[in-house]
Amino acid sequence: MSIIQLPTIFQDHMMLQRDKKIVIWGSASENVHFTIKLGAFSISSKVQNSKFYCGLPSMKACREQTLSIFIEDSKIPDVEIAHISIGDVWIAAGQSNMEFFLRYDAHWDSTKRLDKNENIRMYNCPRVAFPGQEDDPKSSGFWFEEHDLAWETFSAPGYSFARELQPRLNVPVGIIGCNWGGTPICAWLDESYMQEPPNNIFLEEYAKALEGVDLEQLRAESMEALAYEKTYQYQMALRVLMYGLNEQDQEEWMRQYAHSPMVPMGSYHHCRPAGLYHEMVKQIAPFSVKGVLWYQGESDDVHADIYDEAFKALIACFRETFRDELPFLFVQLAPFEKWLACEGANYPIIRDKQEQVSKEVALAAMVSIMDLGMREDIHPKRKMEVGRRLAQLARGKVYGENILCESPEFKSAVRNGNEIILSFDHAGNRLYMKGESIQALTILQNDEVREIETHVIGTSIKLTIKDMTTEPVLILFAKTPYCEVNLFNEESLPVKPFSCEV
Repeated sequence: MSIIQLPTIFQDHMMLQRDKKIVIWGSASENVHFTIKLGAFSISSKVQNSKFYCGLPSMKACREQTLSIFIEDSKIPDVEIAHISIGDVWIAAGQSNMEFFLRYDAHWDSTKRLDKNENIRMYNCPRVAFPGQEDDPKSSGFWFEEHDLAWETFSAPGYSFARELQPRLNVPVGIIGCNWGGTPICAWLDESYMQEPPNNIFLEEYAKALEGVDLEQLRAESMEALAYEKTYQYQMALRVLMYGLNEQDQEEWMRQYAHSPMVPMGSYHHCRPAGLYHEMVKQIAPFSVKGVLWYQGESDDVHADIYDEAFKALIACFRETFRDELPFLFVQLAPFEKWLACEGANYPIIRDKQEQVSKEVALAAMVSIMDLGMREDIHPKRKMEVGRRLAQLARGKVYGENILCESPEFKSAVRNGNEIILSFDHAGNRLYMKGESIQALTILQNDEVREIETHVIGTSIKLTIKDMTTEPVLILFAKTPYCEVNLFNEESLPVKPFSCEV
């Protein structure tokens, strides 16, 4: 057994971040001197109190490197990691829509037939909610490539991002999947970011949930439910659900599994505050990366009004943990109405909060997918397109390409008689609509819905309103839980939700 022990993410076929200090840390069974060698670089240090932390100089993009760690004056490495690539590494984090397996994507049949791109590497963080929990060793805890067994259970948006970006950068691209379905944002936050209002509500609610709980019973119920979740029966039931069911079949699914054991809220639950921060995020930090892809928010509908504050805290928390002002590229929640017992009533609020964060936090940018939602499914199936849009956003916002990478954004409204002209930023040379009229658009005057005619004129929209009086007009676009946006810029990016009074 090796004296030096590295975190699980350091393995054969791994990818390291180019042009940044390469951070290597770990533990050792003895307090020894050691030397780390990677390419033309080497660094010597000493294990102290069984821990060590080292930084190698930055390297340019390359392939087939070997990292070796030598103990004292030994000529034989105590640890050797081969087939390392140096390129750009991104973290794909969030809940089920980021976790969403490639095999569930609408275009999986064509994706799985793609020629292998040997410059893409993937890694799934073990999904661990508490110390000692074990994840499926077939799908997590190792680096892999396209067409490997673990590929079909990797994040579809994360993989699509890499597949779109890599040929344009012409350097290796790695994606670290760090996600878990159904998780609220507080699960990914360190406790220190939940001490003050409004984010302290997460810790307060957790403490209240544990009042009077029998800890032995909590453990017994948790272990029973966790064992059930690993059964073939339950795993197949989840597959059926993720591929998509209509409302009637969803109701039957809920009846069939209504009495299945569930992990109670507590120290074994993956949604408890700070749980996944400690057991997943900190396990890969401070691994050097290029940035973070984030797709989450569905499980925070109960606290939609503070999502902006929680999300700002999360970005700050990740940046502190990784010791880097990382770019954050994130996905605005898709249109959705009802799925199982979940409803999207507060999603318009969360979408507004997400856009607010994109404007108030440096190096944070958002893609809109208001054209990709599904009324009866919280998991839209066109995740490859989500990844493509994230890659386009990265090209413009992170890599500095002069391209149109953002969705059209409402800029101004000018009223003249019974006509209103709406102007937009990020429209490019033109807007266009699919269909004969603009959907998801509501015009209110005196709380009454007005009939309208819509015309696209270059990068503007002309609204002709029937029976309009001189009273103010309220314009609402894509402000409902579910809608079908059919208005796009020349890059086929949908207009973002907006409202205005004219």
